[in-house]
Amino acid sequence: MYIKKLEISGFKSFVDRTVVHFDHDVTGIVGPNGCGKSNIVDAIRWCMGEQSPRQLRGKSMGDVIFSGSESRKPFGFAEVTITFSNSDPEIARTLPIEYRDYPEIAVTRRLYRDGTSEYLVNKTQVRLKDLNDLFLGTGVGSKAYSIIEQGKIGLIVSAKPEDRRLLIEEAAGITKYKHRKKQAEIKMDLTRQNLLRVGDIVTEIEHNMASLKRQAAKAKRYLDYRREHDDLVLHEASHRLLAILAVEKVERGAVEQTRERVEQERTELGTRQSVLEAGRAECVLLENQVDKDQNAAFLADNEVRTCDAKAQRSMDRLGVLRERQQAAAQERQRLRIEAERLQKEQAAVRENLSKFEQTEAEHAERLRIEEDKLRLREHELREVETRTSWLRTTMAKSSASAAACQERLSAFDQRFEDMRLRRERLIIDSERFREDLKEVQDRRASLAQSVVTLDQDLQSATQKVSDYSTQLQGLRERMVASDRHVESVKSELSQSRGQLRALEEVHARLEGVGSGTRSLMDTRDPCIVGMVADLIEPHEDCLVPFAALMGDRLQTVVVRDMDRATVLLRELAARKAGRASVIFCSPPFVATAWDVKAAGVLGPLLHRLRYPREYEALMHALVGDALLVENTDTARSLRSQGVQATLVTVEGTVYHRDGRISGGAGDEVAAALVQQKLRLREMRQQVVEQEKRADTALASHESLRKEILELGDQLERQRSAERDLQLEKVTLDHDLRRFDDQMTTVNSRLGEIEKEVEALDMRLDDTALERDEVERTLLRSQAEAKAVAEQLEVAEQESRNFTEQVSLQKETCTERKIEFVRIREQASSMRATQERLDRSIHELLDRDHGLEQEITSSSVEQGHVAAELYSLKERMVEASIAAKASHAEFERRKQSLDAARSALAVHETEIKELRDRLDQDVEKQRRHEMALQKLELEKQHLFEAIAEKFRGLRLATVVGDYHKRPRPDDEHRARIEELGNLIDRMGPVNLDAVEDYDKASERYTFYTTQKQDLEKALSDLEQAIQQMNRESRRLFRNTFDSVNERFQEIFPRMFQGGKATLVLTNPEDLLETGVEIRAQPPGKKVGSIELLSGGEKALTAVSLIFAIFQHKPSPFCVLDEVDAPLDEANVTRFNDLVRSMTDRSQFILITHIKRTMQSVDVLYGVTMQEPGVSRLVSVKVNPAAQPRWVAGAEAVA
Repeated sequence: MYIKKLEISGFKSFVDRTVVHFDHDVTGIVGPNGCGKSNIVDAIRWCMGEQSPRQLRGKSMGDVIFSGSESRKPFGFAEVTITFSNSDPEIARTLPIEYRDYPEIAVTRRLYRDGTSEYLVNKTQVRLKDLNDLFLGTGVGSKAYSIIEQGKIGLIVSAKPEDRRLLIEEAAGITKYKHRKKQAEIKMDLTRQNLLRVGDIVTEIEHNMASLKRQAAKAKRYLDYRREHDDLVLHEASHRLLAILAVEKVERGAVEQTRERVEQERTELGTRQSVLEAGRAECVLLENQVDKDQNAAFLADNEVRTCDAKAQRSMDRLGVLRERQQAAAQERQRLRIEAERLQKEQAAVRENLSKFEQTEAEHAERLRIEEDKLRLREHELREVETRTSWLRTTMAKSSASAAACQERLSAFDQRFEDMRLRRERLIIDSERFREDLKEVQDRRASLAQSVVTLDQDLQSATQKVSDYSTQLQGLRERMVASDRHVESVKSELSQSRGQLRALEEVHARLEGVGSGTRSLMDTRDPCIVGMVADLIEPHEDCLVPFAALMGDRLQTVVVRDMDRATVLLRELAARKAGRASVIFCSPPFVATAWDVKAAGVLGPLLHRLRYPREYEALMHALVGDALLVENTDTARSLRSQGVQATLVTVEGTVYHRDGRISGGAGDEVAAALVQQKLRLREMRQQVVEQEKRADTALASHESLRKEILELGDQLERQRSAERDLQLEKVTLDHDLRRFDDQMTTVNSRLGEIEKEVEALDMRLDDTALERDEVERTLLRSQAEAKAVAEQLEVAEQESRNFTEQVSLQKETCTERKIEFVRIREQASSMRATQERLDRSIHELLDRDHGLEQEITSSSVEQGHVAAELYSLKERMVEASIAAKASHAEFERRKQSLDAARSALAVHETEIKELRDRLDQDVEKQRRHEMALQKLELEKQHLFEAIAEKFRGLRLATVVGDYHKRPRPDDEHRARIEELGNLIDRMGPVNLDAVEDYDKASERYTFYTTQKQDLEKALSDLEQAIQQMNRESRRLFRNTFDSVNERFQEIFPRMFQGGKATLVLTNPEDLLETGVEIRAQPPGKKVGSIELLSGGEKALTAVSLIFAIFQHKPSPFCVLDEVDAPLDEANVTRFNDLVRSMTDRSQFILITHIKRTMQSVDVLYGVTMQEPGVSRLVSVKVNPAAQPRWVAGAEAVA
């Protein structure tokens, strides 16, 4: 796949269409900085599929399009075409099968400013993936080692080992395996996902198969409801159809009126468009005339510029001649003064020099003869130089004329190419519009069917929203009542908890308890259990007698350790904190019981107390055998009967065993302690019960809330579905209108394209005729330039010959002078002085004579130059007059064109207004038609709904059975709704359970087979990846060993010594291992490669690249300023190595190095004469080099 040629248009600085031919082994591209050399590399990389703007030295992909300059407008698109030769059978076998038989493969990439991108292979549009597949495994591509741009040669050395392995992978051909592996892994992921979905489907089918067996029981009851429901629905649908037909008749009348008005406006629009097309044709004719006038003005301006340049050169020459003449005159004056002085000195010594005069005269004569010859040769040399100067001027004129013709040819080619591309794009657009029209028609038909289905779904969704709203309203009313109930329960619970906290705080503060007891309790000693009042809880009916009996003993502190209690009492006394009583928690006691059976005796008081069982001994010790009696009479009676137990009346009188009787008031503290204890118990029980009621109310409330939320979510989802359906309905209606408008627009655009193609064909023919005339002029100018060049070459050869003769004659004169000096040195001092004077005088005279001749010759040449300058000025005046006339004609034509365009704009404005009116009427017609369509859709929907509901029943056939019945009323609809609700509450009813079960079985079998196939496909993909991994390891190892061996050979050759090798960072993992470079230039120790100089790094990288090329040569190699860091000797070795590899690869070198320029076969120079616009100039450096294609043909022959 050698590159035959590169075509660039609108890409970066190459705005004009530029064709670069790569016909030789080594092609060089040179030019100053910033002229656009590297844009050629970017064009190659971009055309081969590069997707990173940064790799193309831009921020976005739109930066590759020519953005304009001071004299050029921005270009609308960028296009690059690379034509490859497919003559190598080995590389052809690696290409996709569809491209193997092509002798040439042309790859084109085109990018428009709107972001549209196109890829073409042999003018057939392809995908980027197809383009990448084309280059896989060939060694070329946008990221392959075949393109080494600026900076990359250094990155090869400084890159990470993992990044450096990519070069070995590309050389090994692993990239295609990696690409296939990546695709296989993607397929594996998709297969796993499909396997999961199929597994879910199989599970679902299994569940459905189990449930189908239970679905037949509902069928009979369902059918009874359905018959009555169907009759009522047909009754209602028949009356609905009659109402639709009545409204439809009114809308049809409105449509007919609007349609007539639209037809009239369309006729008028067609007439005005004809006038507009005539105006456009006139504008095209004027544009052609303006182009011709512009070309004439350009030629006249070029003639003026040529004459002006020649006149400037003549003036410069005249100035030089005058300066030389003035300098010669000044030199003659100086020589005359010097001669007079020498003659006076000579007269003084002449008498003593007579015997040397004869010898001096002889040598002087010989010297004069040689100097005359010298002056003759110099005169002949000046004549030849004058003729050569005239030929150069003539050559410049011919070249300028040829360049002007060439520029016009380029302009014609660009215009022709633009028109051709425009015509091709119009034809492509025409085909695309026809495809779009067919697609729009198909999509519109599909969309119309979707509207019908959508109407059905929308009606069903609306009914569900109504049902959910009714249910939600009932639940919300229940929720309000529940809220009130919960708030009431919470309020009661809050009040009870507040009372409980208050009682607990009072109890904790020991209010009413003696200071000694409080002080003892505050110690919180571990031996203290609490007060007696904390351990006993009397029944409510014996609260008063218990308080009267216990009194201050309720404040007695119960302890576990009497010894510790004694210590605490002593500390209490020491602090003078009051008095307190203590009692052991398990005191010894003698159980006594009085079994008294008498009137008024209520029983032992101990039986009416609640206390912990472990404190039973304490209770017996405190309460003892006390009996509860009704009153004092009963107590006195029992005492009189000899009962010695402690007696306590209900009202609180105590009869002690020792005979004391306690009664009256004053036990408020004891009573309060007991009441406080009882109140705490009651409040705790009350809080527990209220908490249970609150939990129950909250649970019920939460359940109701969840039910409301669930129903609300269902309602919201249903409403959202309804809104989506409504929005989709509006969208579909809008799309239908849009498709109709698109069909009209596309048809109109197709007509315009056909007219524009016809106009372009005519302009192409005219442009071809003009180009032929300019090409003939170019051929004449080139022939004239060639003839002048031949004469110039002969004149330059004569000039070189005369220059050599003058040089030889000067050497002869010098020899004569040396001999003359040697003779004079043999004479006496006086002779020497006389000889010196004579020689000086002769030299002055000769020099004066030469200056005189030079002044005369300069005067003659000044006359010739002045005459030529006068003639050039007359030509320039004539050319200026012609240029002004051409520009005036151009401006007149341009004004005519502007007037025609203004008139055309007026017609276009009128047509736009007419189109606006037409659009308004079309919109009215469309609205009436939409109303009709809506009615038709509603009617069709009604027909389809009835047909679908009743298995193909035509509603029109049963209208006669129902139209005589009364119109459906609310009771009628209520019955339909009731039957519908009955049917809905039945849930799904499967009338074809057996058939559904059979279908489910078939689906189960199908998906089970699919699951097995997917599992097998997954296994096959895994095996394929393993196979690719094995092959990749083998190829990588073989390539690495081969490249390493060649690298070890090339490195010493480039460095004239030293050694280098490649090392794997992880030899155990050949798929991920990096590649290290270990280099030792001659005379240096092995160290970090980063310590090498820039030139050494570049040589190391070049050695590695060429080692890869020797292993697997790329069909072509682009090296962008790779030789920049190298010195002269290394550049020579670099060029020799490049030349040695040309039998396998084609090289394109971008360079600034003179030796590299001399080594190439063809040299392209990139210039930027016009700011921002690059142009190419080619020179064949090696005349003996044959084009690669010719050499290849001879080899085959």
